[in-house]
Amino acid sequence: MAGAAHGAKSARGLYSMAKRQGTWDPEQIPVAQDRADWERLTPGQREQLVKVCSLFFEGETSVADTLPFFVAGMPEPDRRMFLATQLLEEVKHAEFFELYFREVFGKVDTAAYLVDSYRGVLVDELRERAHAIGRALLDGNNEALEHALLLGVAHYMGVVEGLMAVSGYDYFEEMLGARGIFPRLLEGIRLIRADEGRHLTHGMEYLRTKIAQRPEFAGEVQRLFFEEGGKIPARTQFAFEPNDFQLDQNQMLAIAYAHLAQRSREAGLGN
Repeated sequence: MAGAAHGAKSARGLYSMAKRQGTWDPEQIPVAQDRADWERLTPGQREQLVKVCSLFFEGETSVADTLPFFVAGMPEPDRRMFLATQLLEEVKHAEFFELYFREVFGKVDTAAYLVDSYRGVLVDELRERAHAIGRALLDGNNEALEHALLLGVAHYMGVVEGLMAVSGYDYFEEMLGARGIFPRLLEGIRLIRADEGRHLTHGMEYLRTKIAQRPEFAGEVQRLFFEEGGKIPARTQFAFEPNDFQLDQNQMLAIAYAHLAQRSREAGLGN
């Protein structure tokens, strides 16, 4: 690793940032204080909030389960170091939502909210990406490993984190922050979002670097982004059913597509 670039946006620089900034502890956030706000919600509002938080919990659990394949398969030491910090953070994110359900919402079957359009991108397809990395690594097939990592990062950091999660963060800010309610949920979300900002910076830098080296992969990454992005309307209709605790559906779609376009630019794919 001697001579590696340590700029703020390099993998090593992001690793250093994670050591300093990613040390928050979910157990130190007194989430039970939000229970009073929960008690004041209508049944429809409760259902909407539980639905969105269930998808976050299931998503965080899924990325934490699959990220070890990315850590093992990544050939560059500095990137492995950063991904190791990301793994700890993903586990903490899942822990935060686990604590929140226990202390505020009560017992919920979070998996019941994984309709097919969500289960595919958050769980099944992401697991397939991770297994492709594992197979290439075990086979010693460096060409297949590079390809699997590229598509895996595009799916994980580009779509799951860079499109679905950030759109969800905007929902929390608009619906809860604007109303001045659920301060502890918002505290956790803002800490999670700060962590995810580092994940996104690294993921998009990785894609941009690899696509510059292997431009023949650009079209495949672009298709992955926009094929998954094309499923947004179905997901939005499920996640944001009409009640007074949601954003206008067109507004949510505009937010999601804006994030998708930004990820595409950051990955070096143009507008």
